Amino acid sequence: MEDKQIKRTNINREDDYSLRSILLFAWPIMLANILQITFNFADTLVVGNFVSERGLAAVGTTSPITIFFIWGLNGLSLGANVLISRMIGAREDKKLPSAVFSAMTIGLVFGIGVAIFGIVTAPWLLRMLSVPEDIFAQALLYMRIYFLASIGIGVFDFGASILRADGNSKDPTLYLGISGVLNVLLNLLFVALFSWGVAGAALASVISQVVAATLILMKLMKEEGMIGLKRDLSLFDLNLAITMLKYGIPSALQNQLFSFSNMMIQSSINSFGSLFVAANTAANAIEEYVYVFVDAFPLAALTYTSRMYGAKRYKDIFKMTLEVFVICGLGAFVIGFFILLNGNFFLGLLSSDQELVSLGLYRLKYVTFFLFLNGLLDVIVNSIRGMGIVTLPTIVTLFGVCGFRILYIYTYFSSHHDPKTLYLCFPFSWLLTMMIQLPIWYMRYKQINTLKGN
Repeated sequence: MEDKQIKRTNINREDDYSLRSILLFAWPIMLANILQITFNFADTLVVGNFVSERGLAAVGTTSPITIFFIWGLNGLSLGANVLISRMIGAREDKKLPSAVFSAMTIGLVFGIGVAIFGIVTAPWLLRMLSVPEDIFAQALLYMRIYFLASIGIGVFDFGASILRADGNSKDPTLYLGISGVLNVLLNLLFVALFSWGVAGAALASVISQVVAATLILMKLMKEEGMIGLKRDLSLFDLNLAITMLKYGIPSALQNQLFSFSNMMIQSSINSFGSLFVAANTAANAIEEYVYVFVDAFPLAALTYTSRMYGAKRYKDIFKMTLEVFVICGLGAFVIGFFILLNGNFFLGLLSSDQELVSLGLYRLKYVTFFLFLNGLLDVIVNSIRGMGIVTLPTIVTLFGVCGFRILYIYTYFSSHHDPKTLYLCFPFSWLLTMMIQLPIWYMRYKQINTLKGN
């Protein structure tokens, strides 16, 4: 039994906290993002070419709603990452099996809850966004089917958080790759061959997400170490579950605050008509490639800060955060700049309509190019959470991102009703919020080193 406990995780070395280990952790997540985005891009190509521009607009206009709930599940799963990473750093072996079982239970329960809620409230949510009538019926059909994928997403996100907390970011990438290939193939089958339209695209997403969830469940159940998923209901620990929710809910709220403000912006986008909605959808599909860095390195910051905090290696947090901050910012900037320079080409792949391409360039110029600010903000916020402060960053984000954007839309944008003015609220809100979060990070870092030493 002792031998199994020594091999309980992939984290055993004292020199684990290095730039090399962080890059090894981040690259599979980046690869997963590239694969997922490429598959989503392929889905958009299929819908745009085999359904209609209205079908593309219908899928795109539901995106802020589905993302609102999906990002919520993803943010909630970060609570499992924080707690399990910290337990691994602190060598709390005996609690790990209960933490794993409790995490997967939360993922399943919340996934089912989101699916039911989304299906029931779909018409009201679409009306709230002022979805144009000519695409309303298709948007409603797509969204109701797509929400079934929430169950698989909840299970996968929590399973991936457990594996990544253990330093294993490769297997979640593999499962996303398999799921993505299946999604593209099913899209071609359901949409291009069977002509099922937006319903076929949604069904393909549901099936592929269920497959990803099944694969990660099988992986955890086969794990022989301390993070293995045991089929034992007695392992559920209410206190650990509450602690995960304590860490995860602020992350979920932050993600949802971002997406809620995006829903408000989507309503403004819808006010420009279905062609502009389709152009925004096309540009957003291209923009996702910047999230290769914007997603991977903030997650690395969260995992490693939590682990260092648990291991009481406080002074290492500064160097790690700075390195991740620089790499994330530079990577996102370079990709965003490249996309901006080649915007006409990329948008032309999705539509031959020159007016749509011209409208799509607005988003690439005023949002995509500035996404590196979003990445820098997320690195700082996740590092603060890893150092044990979870509520304050969410409150700051509430006012800095969501509050600013809503105020901006109802004041400045209402009197300057054009795409450029609308899109500029994104970079302004990221920059404002980051300027507030940076002093919070520094004060927390100084506090833990002053009070606890190294």
